[in-house]
Amino acid sequence: MPQMANITIKASNGTTDVVYNAATPSAGDKSPAVWRCVAANVVPMYRPNFSLVFRDNGQKTGRHVEGVFKYPIVVIEGGVAVLKATVPMSFSGTLPTNVDASLVKEATYQFGNLVVNALIRQCFDEMYSAS
Repeated sequence: MPQMANITIKASNGTTDVVYNAATPSAGDKSPAVWRCVAANVVPMYRPNFSLVFRDNGQKTGRHVEGVFKYPIVVIEGGVAVLKATVPMSFSGTLPTNVDASLVKEATYQFGNLVVNALIRQCFDEMYSAS
């Protein structure tokens, strides 16, 4: 079982490290692990966070996964921090347990690599699908 730890990623500039601190480890099935970007803001509700949870599917032939990301956008107006928007992103899927694990690994790695592909990132930047 993976051990809870901080996660370091790159910011949009490609050089700055952003740390998502291990906040709450999973207590088991249906209990999410939670990470928060503590350095983003002194106010806890203004910090980006990510959660990941797994559980058996109904037939017990796979593990359902859900990931939820929330990124608050806070600006200073008149010297006061104001929450202007939140960017919620999520994914879900089911990883089969009745096939060779290496095949499932290939699928999950391809999914992850597609999400961070330059064209897909450009689609997110421009908020339109590729045409």
